[in-house]
Amino acid sequence: MTDRSHQRANDESREQMARLVATLTPAQMAVELGEGWTVASAVAHMGFWDRWQAARWQEMLAGTWSVDEASVLVAEHLANEALHPYWAGIDGAALPALALEAASGVDTLIAQAPDSLVDSLEGGPNAFLLHRHRHRGDHLDQIRRGLDGPAASPAAKSAPAPVDSSFVVRNAASRQRLASIVERLRATDLQLPCEAGGWTIAQVLGHLAFWDRSMAVRWHAALDSAGDGGELDLVRVPNELTEAVNSPLADLLGKWTGLLGTAIAAEALAAAEAVDSLLESIADRIPASLAERQPRAVNRWSHRESHLEQVERALASGRAPAPPLDRSYLQRNETSLTRLTELAGRLTPVELARSVGDGDWTVGQVLGHMAFWDRFLAARWRAALASGAGEQPTYLPHELADMLNDGLPPVWGAFAAATGRGAIDDTLAAAQAVDGIIAGLPVETPVEAILAERPALLDRSIHRLEHLSAIELALTER
Repeated sequence: MTDRSHQRANDESREQMARLVATLTPAQMAVELGEGWTVASAVAHMGFWDRWQAARWQEMLAGTWSVDEASVLVAEHLANEALHPYWAGIDGAALPALALEAASGVDTLIAQAPDSLVDSLEGGPNAFLLHRHRHRGDHLDQIRRGLDGPAASPAAKSAPAPVDSSFVVRNAASRQRLASIVERLRATDLQLPCEAGGWTIAQVLGHLAFWDRSMAVRWHAALDSAGDGGELDLVRVPNELTEAVNSPLADLLGKWTGLLGTAIAAEALAAAEAVDSLLESIADRIPASLAERQPRAVNRWSHRESHLEQVERALASGRAPAPPLDRSYLQRNETSLTRLTELAGRLTPVELARSVGDGDWTVGQVLGHMAFWDRFLAARWRAALASGAGEQPTYLPHELADMLNDGLPPVWGAFAAATGRGAIDDTLAAAQAVDGIIAGLPVETPVEAILAERPALLDRSIHRLEHLSAIELALTER
């Protein structure tokens, strides 16, 4: 759903402007704000830029102007410098009414924007076209501070408005989209061109990884510079410089990714997770004015989305048909379950107490171990499926698995000794439950990736056969 919360914020900022300017006296209009600004010039400045943007909105809504005209952004910067002396010299009497008229006019045009245009602007470098309230808010605060005079407390005069933290959710959504691509990416996909004569998928992923890493470094530098409680300010990288970096970088990435293979996709995801996590942790310290000036510094999703669209189009149009998935693990699961069933059918309570291998575990403890891990995996699969059809169980650290295996054998042994046949039935039920979940996984499940990196999540025979062989050997030797 298109986010139109900017409309209410625009309305509120216009109402705040109306309340403030209604109280201004001629003497207050002449109050110095610093660096050559007066209250009158700040009001004139707001009115001019609202009128300027209203003219752009008229063109955009008529379809005769593109929002991505880079030359206009440059012109805005130059206009600020050129017009400032004129604003400072204007008689202030008529300025409040002109500023309010301009604000009302541009807000009315913004409210008419179609969803597609709003979505294309939101979060990108031209989001200020929607959020006129941010520009007004900065100057209204500037005027209030000037009118308060030296008596106002430093905190009251300098506290920046916090950034809208909705970027956290959108960053996470774009990161999830990247993760879904990473999970289904094959090595042969990396050299697919994303556009005619353009970058390959590998180069795009390397590009994403580089700029997310770079942004994280810039934020860390800003944090170090600000210290505890200081206002964050981020070094701005001019568009001209980013373009100068991107071109040679793409060639280098083409060579690097040839060596890294599909690991470049994991690098892109790790870089996204690192910068998103950092931004979420400092969201309450990021001033709205910084996000206004450098929207992609916080809206990492806006950079990723366009590139991810390219990657997905390349995969859809240029990818060779995938070979049939190797689902032979289903047959191995069934065979191992049959073997477990046959063994369970002839076990006696006495045999449950026999030691296996070097005598560390009994047969009953081994069965408890098998039941526990099958049940645990079944629970993890259910949680993954509840999160989405393409999800897989989260990673379980080996250290945790080792601790569980060290701590639970007495429980398994006690359960087997107390329940006898119940322990055997529990092992069978656990195996049947997890096998049923695995057999019914949705087609979106990243089977190839799991089999390559974590095969035991799908192929339960890997775990069972080792223990079944040990039990059968122990029973045969006795």
